[in-house]
This record gives sequence, C-alpha cells and structure tokens, in this order.
Amino acid sequence: MKKNVVNPTNDCCEKEGMNAQLISLQDAKLFQGVHESEFDQMLYTLDSQVKHYRKGQILIKEGMPITRCGLLLEGCLHAYQTNFWDEKTLLTCIHVDEIFCEALACSKTSTSNVTIEAMQASVVLWFDVHQIMNLEDEGQYHAILAHNLMQDIAQKNILLYEKINHMQKATTRQKLLSYLSLVASRKHSHEFDIEFNRQELADYLSVERSAMSNELSKLVKDGYLETRRNHFILKKDPI
Repeated sequence: MKKNVVNPTNDCCEKEGMNAQLISLQDAKLFQGVHESEFDQMLYTLDSQVKHYRKGQILIKEGMPITRCGLLLEGCLHAYQTNFWDEKTLLTCIHVDEIFCEALACSKTSTSNVTIEAMQASVVLWFDVHQIMNLEDEGQYHAILAHNLMQDIAQKNILLYEKINHMQKATTRQKLLSYLSLVASRKHSHEFDIEFNRQELADYLSVERSAMSNELSKLVKDGYLETRRNHFILKKDPI
C-alpha cells in the first residue's frame, strides 16, 4: 500500500495544539535559555506549526524540496535512503527533542536526499530555520537559538564521523566491535541497550543481517560479549 506523503510546508499543518505542547517545547534543547516571556513571540516569529503523524507515515520523501526543519516532540522517526531497487539504508534514528532537516533547510535550494518515516505515532514542530539567523529583531532569543542550533549541528557532525569510522572497518566483526565499544564508552558501562534492532543495526553498519547475526554468534562463542535482542554485555577477557 502506498504511503501517504505529507508536505510540512502546506496549509494542513495545524497551529492548534501548540498550548498542549508548550511544556515539552520549553524543555527542548533548541529552546534552552529562551526567557518564558519571549516564548510566544519566538514561536510566532518562527512560524511554528505542530503536525501529528501516524505510524508508517512518510514526513519527507527523497527529492522533496525542503524549506523548513522539524523538532520531534513525541514518537520516533527513521531517516533512510533507497536505491534504484528500493533497498533501504538506515542513516539515523531521530528521537524526541532532536532537530532534523536543519542543514537542508538552511541551504534554501536543497531537496531532501533522505526519506523520513514515523516508526510510531509522532508529533513534530515544524519551523522556519531562517528566522533564527535574523538578528534584526529586538528579542534576545535569536542569538540563543543560533547558539543552540550551532551546537546541534556540531554534535551531528561528530555522530557522522563516528558512523564513518565504523563503516570504514574492513570486516563485519570489526564494525560491530567498533560500534559496541563506542556505545559502552558513551554509556560508561560494559552493559547497555542499543537503540537499534538487528535489522536496523545491520542497515546502520551497511552489512548483511545474516552475516552480522553469524558474526555476533561468533563473538558470543569467543567470549567477547553476551547479547539478547538489543541488550549487550561486553567482556574484557575473551576466550
């Protein structure tokens, strides 16, 4: 069944429900530091619009012109690319409080090189990112938003470098160990849950799922780790 594609710039995006999302909006990293008295004016200036999506709905499709960026308020999104044969490559999971499409929206002339799909019922705040760069307004929030946006872009560049580092490893085993080692370091624990299921992890590392599953079994047998679904325990002294 063909998925419904929703253009985030069209008039069906509702401004209703903004008040219901106000608390979560004020807690969002993008808006940290914005004074409560400026919040309503900021949302108005950014032409903010709240949109609800059902599970499986496409928010952005490859080739679609992008003029606005989104902030995920509820749910979970996946960003992926497809080739000529409709084979998907997962690029990233978008979680609550994360911004997406900001680089494309900032470039003004770009079309999307990814498809973004709701993996569960989701709520997105769409806004005009160009207004963040307009420093002529008397409000102090413009500089705060620009600072927060730069931090977000810098963090995403770091994550992109990390993914490239995993993918440049020669074997599936090396890719897995590189990824799991980084997650353990980030969580400061040898026992943790990862954000991906098996298929998503294979897509993220650009490997075949069956080959990856076989390699995970070997790593368990060799004493590198224990795993059940997305839960992992890394061991310092493999057999």
